[in-house]
Parts: sequence; structure tokens; C-alpha cells
Amino acid sequence: MFFPRTSFIAAACTLFAAIHQADGKTLTVLLLANQSTQKQIQVTLQGYSKEHPEITFDISIVSNSSFPAKLNTLLASGNPPDIVEVTTGYIQLYAPQALDLSRYIDPGVLVNRYLASYREFIKSGEKVIGIPIEATANGLFYNKDLFDKAGVSVPEDPDHAWTWEQFKEAIETVKKRTNCRLGVAYDRSVMRWSNLLYQTDGTWISEDGKTFLPDREATVRAMKYFRELMDAKLIPASSWPGNTDAGQLFRTGVAAAMWSGNWQLKALIEKGTRFRFGTTYFPKDKIRATAPGGEFLIGMQGSPNRDDAAQLILWWAQPENTKRYLDSLGGSLLSPMKDLEINYGSYAEYLKPMLSDLLVTPPRVAEDLARPAMARIQDDLINELVLYETGNQDLEITLRNAKQIGQNAIEASGNPGREP
Repeated sequence: MFFPRTSFIAAACTLFAAIHQADGKTLTVLLLANQSTQKQIQVTLQGYSKEHPEITFDISIVSNSSFPAKLNTLLASGNPPDIVEVTTGYIQLYAPQALDLSRYIDPGVLVNRYLASYREFIKSGEKVIGIPIEATANGLFYNKDLFDKAGVSVPEDPDHAWTWEQFKEAIETVKKRTNCRLGVAYDRSVMRWSNLLYQTDGTWISEDGKTFLPDREATVRAMKYFRELMDAKLIPASSWPGNTDAGQLFRTGVAAAMWSGNWQLKALIEKGTRFRFGTTYFPKDKIRATAPGGEFLIGMQGSPNRDDAAQLILWWAQPENTKRYLDSLGGSLLSPMKDLEINYGSYAEYLKPMLSDLLVTPPRVAEDLARPAMARIQDDLINELVLYETGNQDLEITLRNAKQIGQNAIEASGNPGREP
């Protein structure tokens, strides 16, 4: 029987596709529950499947609170997922199990694509253990209506960023002249409090990874300044030491300012506010600094499809694909890559000060936050800070307790520094 050439080619292509699909692979993916990103991450994965039809994904979504138990169970059972989404607080904790991307690409080329404040999160000794897919930064929000009513202006450029003392004076003035209920809505978290420590040029853990709270003077300076804000009733007990989200308080219009992260912008812009708001540069002590955050993709070296997982992660790490993902978010999150032009749209004006703060943040801040010991002590450490900042515990007792908590965590981490 004779078949036209075109029919034969079509039939051959169909047969090849069927065989190729039969030989395809399904990668297991563990994603964090995040309403602002989880959908777009899945859309981006679908885009990868269109380019690589042999690859499909089996996606599980888990809450942040359930994440460690879920991943630890999978690792203990010998059934690790192929790809895992992690935050800054967990990426180094799983460095020993993470797939080494330097086996697939020149590590210098890959790491140098990213901002200095994100490189330390993805390096572990000679290994490159993942890639950042978006960046976040802590920053200072303010109620424009209240500030205008009080006749207080905010810094318009980084060269005129407030000192801590000027920031405190500005908030006191706005609160007094407008009779607003709250000075600063402030999240109760180690990450948020850490901004003060880094602005004193201090760190939680020494450079060699062996000592917790190595700079007593910097630590005391940060603790006493925050205590001043509490004693002046500028930071409300409803959010600190209470656990009310700062964004919820700020959106009501009762707070002069908010000390939180750029992720708050999505709700502020999309849901709207009854007042005009803006952002400005973080106040400084010895230096300008902000605690960087974000989410990362890592592979697991014990997974059955680790080579395919590495291919997907490195595909995402190409600037054009990172840009496509970030653009799909509408500009609400920052780029972790150097020199990557993102259309931040309606967020651009608000993100400008935070990007500026992020760009001058020393790399040691990321290294400090990424240490595995820090992931182990969040609850215990914040409890000690609360006791002192609210006047319920002596400074020396707090320092002693915090130092012991940290030293125990360093020893429990199994290595004093970074993964060898």
C-alpha cells in the first residue's frame, strides 16, 4: 500500500511523540503554601513542560509550619522529592541533602548572576545548593496622610536616611500631633528584629560560625533601642509582643508607620487603603542594612530524577525565565538577579527604597541568616527578646539566655560554620 510522504512523516512524528511520552518522567515537587506565588510557580512549571514535553510534575503544597516535618519524613523514608521550594531560614539547614548544582554548571557563572546579598544562601562550601527565584526585603512604610497632617517629611534619598534617633523623633511627632493610636506596626519575629542588629553592624553568629552574639556592644545597642521604642509606646503590644500581623494593623489607618516586608504591598495596593501611604529608606545606626528574604528551589541528591531536577532548576536560573516568572507576579516581588530589568509596574515607586537598602546590605547578613543554627532557635530567641523588651527580664539575663540558646543550636547543627 502506498502512503503519501506527508502522511508518513506525520505518522512517524506521532509515533515518536508517543514513544517519547512513554519514556517521560514525572518530577515530584514540594511547594510552600503562598497565595501570592504558588499559582505562578505552577504556571512556570507548566511552561517548562511545554518546552520539555517528556517532563511532567506531581506537585504537593504544604504550609510553612508543616514544611519541616513533611520534608524530614520524606527524607527519612528514603523518598525525597525531586524539587523543593524553601525559604531563607531553611535552605542551609538542608544543605547536606541538597543536590550540588556545580556538577552541572560552572558554579562561578551561576552564583555571580545573583545579588551579593543572596549568594551566601545558595553556597555551602564548594557546593551550590539551589537558586533564588524571588527576593524580598524588609522596609519602612508610612501613612502619608498622618505624616502630612503632622508636618513631618520623610527622607527622599538614601543620603538623607534617618538615624535611629531621628526616626524615633519623627514617629513621636506624628503620633503626638495626629493622635494616632500606634506609632509603628511591627511584626513579632526574629527576622524583623534582626534588622536592628544588622544596622548596628552586628551579627547573630561570628564569622567563623562558632560564637553566638559575638559583638556584645552591637547587640546591647539594638536591644536598648528597641526597648526605647516600646517604653515610649511607639510599638504596640498588640503586634509586639502580641502576634498580630503588622499589615493588618497598618491597613486600618491607626498606625503612623509599619516595619515589615515588601510582600505587604500586594494587599495594600490590590485591596486599597482609606489613606495614602508610601515607603522610605530604613533608618540607620552604624550602617544601612535590611534583612533579605525570599524563596529558593533546591534539588535533593537522593532523588531518583536528580539530573532532570537540575536541568529544570538551571532552566529557571536563566535570566529570561526568572524575568518571565517575576513579571507574571505583576512586580510585587524583587529580583534576586543582578542587572535584571523587571517591570515592577504599580509597585515600582514603593520598592525603590527597599531595593536601595538591599543593594547596600553586606553579604555577611545573608550568611548570618542562612546558618542552620538560626533555623533552630526562632521561637526560643524571640521569647527571650520579648521578655527584655517588655521590661519583664533583666538585660544581662536575656543576653546570657540568648547566648546559651544560640550556642546549643550551633553545637546541635553538627558543624560550627558552613557545610564543608
